[in-house]
Order: sequence, then structure tokens, then C-alpha cells
Amino acid sequence: MVRDRWLWAALIIGLVLRLIPMELWPQTECVRDECIYRYLASGIQKTGVMGVTTKGWLAAPGYPYAMAWSKQYLGSYFTLKWFQVALSVSSIPVIYALSAKVLDGDPEAVRRRAARWAAWLLALHPTVAWYSSTWWIETIYIGFLLPAIVAVLYARDGGRASVVWGTAAGLALGICILFRGVATWLPPMFIVALLWPDGGVSTVLDSLRSRWKPTMALVAAVFLCCAPYSWFASHRYGGFVVSDATVGHVMYLGNNDFPPLTFDYGNGVLTQPLYYRYIGQGRRFCDRKRPPVQSARCDVKAATAWIRQHPGEFVARIPLRLAQQFNPNTFLTRHIRWGYFRGIPWALKELLCLWIAGTSVLIVLGGTLGGIARGRGAYALMAGGTIAYTLFAAAVMYGMSRFRLPLEPLWIVWLAAVIARPSATIEALRASRVRAAAVIATLPILVGLMGWFALTGFPMFWH
Repeated sequence: MVRDRWLWAALIIGLVLRLIPMELWPQTECVRDECIYRYLASGIQKTGVMGVTTKGWLAAPGYPYAMAWSKQYLGSYFTLKWFQVALSVSSIPVIYALSAKVLDGDPEAVRRRAARWAAWLLALHPTVAWYSSTWWIETIYIGFLLPAIVAVLYARDGGRASVVWGTAAGLALGICILFRGVATWLPPMFIVALLWPDGGVSTVLDSLRSRWKPTMALVAAVFLCCAPYSWFASHRYGGFVVSDATVGHVMYLGNNDFPPLTFDYGNGVLTQPLYYRYIGQGRRFCDRKRPPVQSARCDVKAATAWIRQHPGEFVARIPLRLAQQFNPNTFLTRHIRWGYFRGIPWALKELLCLWIAGTSVLIVLGGTLGGIARGRGAYALMAGGTIAYTLFAAAVMYGMSRFRLPLEPLWIVWLAAVIARPSATIEALRASRVRAAAVIATLPILVGLMGWFALTGFPMFWH
């Protein structure tokens, strides 16, 4: 890997793409959740403790504290973006190593091609590149989710280093949880993947005997990473909490008398007055003056009651929620259309928006094809489980392109495998009628979901 010139070229190009928006269009002001994080960070600087958001819900602590520390010790909130650029670039060799590891059974030349393709696909991903220059959590989340997966795969190899790899996986997962509450349910999937009986291990019992040490190391590392804040927050905010208490707020937005809410360009609510007019059509929030955990539980109960009263409407909205999640026009499209990038010619803006949407469509469709055809073993459990769990959350709550972004690197690994050796994908589908049927059933649905809001990123077609 160290001597691979294609990897070094991907690193250089990836760095340039991440520095361009930082240098030419530095954003010192915030947008929506960015403002929430900055508000919380300001409170941390004043009191030393994170409070609740202006809307009364409890955010995950990772990003507000990172912003506060950046301001206090490095002089500005903006400095955090430079760290994110470095972390985003470091994800390129990580996905390179991950792709090569996933294809352990393939010839060396195929593994190298797949690794190179994965590195370049991530390096050239316009939305991933741009997010590193924003105050959103996705860059940090991706930056630790990928190493967690790699560490689990290496921990499965056994040997003295397996405990170190298990510890690294647990710490990375713990950081993911502290930055994004949705990651709370990932450790069980990763534990199952670590213990999955393949790669020379014949039975579940054999796997437990040979891999219990790295498994316990993973569990201990997750616990040590998350337990201190969980203990503090559970005592301070009115009930047990791991990292956040946002489910009630999200259930409120997605299961109410108004349609499921999103903030993407062309099919979302993009101003505060419109937002309040929008939510004014439905039931009110629970009392946000109560402790945030109790308020969140109240909103969950109210949303559950709404679902019981409107079961048909709840089910009918599932395709809409998933279409919002699969919207190929990302927040980068939104910022381009809002005029944040001054001086770009009209034709280049259209090409950028096509690049944004085309990248996501290629990754989701190609990655799904590769995952169904060739997905197996520990990586399939981790990547497939993470994708399925995140999509399930969107189906029952509400979706948004921002929630899909951390999943795309997981799809990239499978897409790279397809590109590196197309014949292996074809052979796998020929050998398994079940996998072939799954591809035939799944891809048209994904095409429909991604096409649902595809034109919203191009105003000349829908205005």
C-alpha cells in the first residue's frame, strides 16, 4: 500500500478537492444544525457542560464538545474544519485497505485493483469532500466507522494483535456513538461479525474459543468510551441516555399530521418561518421544559399513538421516507443552488450538480449489485447490517440525504469489487438463483426511489 502510486495520487487529488471549498469559499456562518452545534459549543465554553438545543432536545455530545475545544484551544470553531479535512483524506487509505481485506479470497491483482478503485471513488466523491469543510458530523462519523470495520476484520485473524485490533474497533465505535446516537446499535452487529464462523473456523463454538479475547476487548473499549458520559448525562438529563435523546424529536417530525419533514433542496423546508408554519399543522411538541429524556419519551409515545390511529398513512409514507433518504441531490446541491459558491459559471454549476447526483446513483446501485452478488461473511454483516438498520430507521421516522452519506463508503467497497472483477459478480449471480432474484427485485426499487426526487436538484426541469 505504501508504494502504490495510484493510492498516493488519490490522496493528493482528494486533498485538493477538500481544500478548494475551504480556500475559495470558506463558510464562517452556520446553517441549521450547524448553528445548533455552535450554540451548544458556546454554552460549553461558558459553563463547561453541554445543555439542550434551543428546541429542547438533547444532542449527542461529540460534535459540540469538539467545536468548543477547537474554539478554546485552537482559537476558532473554523479550525475544526482543518482537522476534518485531514480525517477525510485519511479515510482514503483506510478504504483502500478495507477493500483489499474484504476480497481476501481473490487474486492479488484483483484485490489491488479493487483497493485502488475504492480509494479513488472516495477521493472523488464530491459530497464527502465538501462535508469536511462544514460543521456537520458526517466527516468524523465516516472517519471512525471505516477504521472500526477494518479493525474487526483484522481482529478476526487471531494472534497477539487481535486484542489490540478489538480494542481499536471498540474505541472507534464508541467515538461514533458519542458523535451520532444512531450508532448505539452498531456494536452488537460488529460483535456478531467478529464471532462469525468462517475463515477457517468451522463452528460457532470454535469461533467463541478463538475470538473471545478480541470480542471482550471490543466490548470493554465501547463501554469505557461511552460509560462516563452516559453516567453523567443519565443523572443530569432526567433518565437513562447513552449519548443523545433525539428519537422523540425525529419521531415527531416523521409521524405527524404534516408529511415527513426533510431539509434537502427542492423537497424540504429550508427557512425557519416555513418550518414553524409546517409543524403548526400537526400536534404540538411535548413540554420541552421537562428534562430532555422525559420530553423525548413523551414525544415517542405521542408518535406511537399517532401510528396506531393512522396505520394506513404510516405504511403509505414508508416509500416517501425512503425516497427522501435516497435523494441523490445532497446538501452540497442545496448550497450550490443557494449561491454559496460565487463566481462559478452556470454551466459548471449544472455539471457539479450532475456529478453529485451521478456519484450517489452509481455508488448505491453498483454497490447494491456487488453487495447482493458477492457480500458474505463479516463485512457483509457489518456493512449490510448498518445499511439495513439505518434504512429501517428512515422508514419508520423520516429520511434525508445527509443520513445516507455515511453509508456510501460501505457501498463503495462492493462497487469497487464489481469494477475490479465484473466476471466474479456475474459468476456469483449465475451460481445463486436467490442472489440473482434479489438483484432483479431490489435494483428497480432503488432506481424508483432515487429517481423520485432526482429532478429537484435541477430547477429548470421542475419549476
